[in-house]
Amino acid sequence: MGKTTATKASAIDGSSSISALETFTVQLLCGFGLAFAFWVANNIYSIHLVTHPSKTLLLIWIIELPIVILLYSRYRRNRKHCMYLRAVGRGFLALPVGAAINFLGAIALGAPVTLQYLPKTVNWSLMMSLFTTVPASCVLGSSWADWRRIFA
Repeated sequence: MGKTTATKASAIDGSSSISALETFTVQLLCGFGLAFAFWVANNIYSIHLVTHPSKTLLLIWIIELPIVILLYSRYRRNRKHCMYLRAVGRGFLALPVGAAINFLGAIALGAPVTLQYLPKTVNWSLMMSLFTTVPASCVLGSSWADWRRIFA
């Protein structure tokens, strides 16, 4: 009777709504970062995705990493308890974790495991982690309620 139960505080506290223009701007900046990475690969390093896939993927995720982490860390949940630098750190920690999950998923779906294709698979996994796991971990952090809501 006198007990109060805590509702999903991480999903409610400190979450301000994001305008459509802000969302579009973040996506546009990430897209420009990707286009810039391809431009650098083609025009400065003279490598292409078809001829040098491993080097091109490596360059793309290295250029795109700070852009994605810095942009998505601005929209972290529960801003009262989570500093900006903590969200940035979570983004850097999520990169290898997401890459390991993507790597195992790629192998389960038939990616070659030989040493010849290993750098390509690893760089692909890192890039996929950058675009899937890193933004979610920068925004949500370690809130199990929010992660369960995503996968529900």
